[in-house]
Amino acid sequence: MDASKESPKDTPKDSPMVTLEEIGPSRRRLQVEIPAPTVQAEVDRAFAQVGREARLPGFRPGKAPRRVLERTFGDRVRREVLGRLIEESFHHAVHEHQLAVIGTPEIDADALTPGDALRYSVTVDVRPVIALGEIGSFDVVRPSSIITDEEVERVLGSLRDSVAQLRPISDRQVVEAGDVVTLNLTSQLEGAEPVRRESVLLEAGGGSFPLALERQLVGQHRGAHLSLEVPYPANYQNASLAGRSVHFEVEVVDLRAKELPPLDDEFARDHGRSDTLAELRARIRADLERQAAERADGAVRDAILDQLIARHPIDAPVSLVDRRCDAMLATLEGRLPAGGEEEALASLREQLRPRAERDVRADLLLDAIAERDGLTPGEEEIGAEIEALAAREQQSPERVRALYDRAEARSALRVRLGRQRALERLVSAARIVPVPVPEEVAVENQSR
Repeated sequence: MDASKESPKDTPKDSPMVTLEEIGPSRRRLQVEIPAPTVQAEVDRAFAQVGREARLPGFRPGKAPRRVLERTFGDRVRREVLGRLIEESFHHAVHEHQLAVIGTPEIDADALTPGDALRYSVTVDVRPVIALGEIGSFDVVRPSSIITDEEVERVLGSLRDSVAQLRPISDRQVVEAGDVVTLNLTSQLEGAEPVRRESVLLEAGGGSFPLALERQLVGQHRGAHLSLEVPYPANYQNASLAGRSVHFEVEVVDLRAKELPPLDDEFARDHGRSDTLAELRARIRADLERQAAERADGAVRDAILDQLIARHPIDAPVSLVDRRCDAMLATLEGRLPAGGEEEALASLREQLRPRAERDVRADLLLDAIAERDGLTPGEEEIGAEIEALAAREQQSPERVRALYDRAEARSALRVRLGRQRALERLVSAARIVPVPVPEEVAVENQSR
């Protein structure tokens, strides 16, 4: 079926001619032609304006001939006229065809030639039409947020480990598991320049470096030189290393042993902001329980959104997905490869794309629910939220209000609150079943 359609036949003679083509569920291409008389009139008007304002040597104000203006200002005038004609005709075409454009238009335009028609094409994403179905009966399992004694002790052990003292080892030369080894390292990724680092501290068997490197340190002696090829797993969190091998040249410089402080009330006071060890354990447990509850709440929300998306298979507009990928990459800035290797960035973007598509679909569905159910906040509610933001972030209300003076910022806040309210409504209507707590954990928590 031909998805294109032309503007009405009774379009005024000098109005742009627009052809609309559907190139995807939420993607459209507009072919626009601006008649030659319109182009010429706009060029003449622009040169007339320049002529009135120009100050050129040898000519009185407003008296410079057109050929001089063409020679001096021609490129600038044509660029400005091209931009103005495209902007005005694009908005006219969007209004005429009632397109709900989202994202940034992709414009492909010919050069502007006075006396000729101007032709250009513009590709846009449009908000998909969403027919909401039944959304009130989601069944969701909520993960347990129970914290075990073992988890508390693990955090306590990490805190103790972080303040350990390093004692030089003088009675042996051979590396044992648990030793903190000082290394000079030269690493080289396939196809890249070598990188040298000196005085790198590494705990043999501690898990901070690839295990293939750590394992080969155990049994080596002080002063040893090693040449190692270390493969990184395909699912390694740093995309620039995932599935690749790194060559290491390693020099074992020194050995030290960790001395852990006693786990007592003094440790709690010095390092745990608590008066007693029991109080520190209680504080750690409370923090872990809060974090676990937040994760469980997030899992419930994600499960509901997944079911919502499954019931409403809609298209995820390309521009919105690209924008979401950019935002996700920005949050990973500290984990991106040094120098921003294009191959690694492209690989990471592809890994993130399915999640970005899912998030875009969820946002569009939440927007539809907020609009249908009247959940989008008004100006008074926006003002109240700005005051609440200032209080939460401990900033002056005037400063936060200034941040939201721009229409774009207020609109983004309005959309975010609408989505938040729509999701809260879905959660409140869902049937949420907690994961049964294992009997031994239940007994452990009852005994405290």
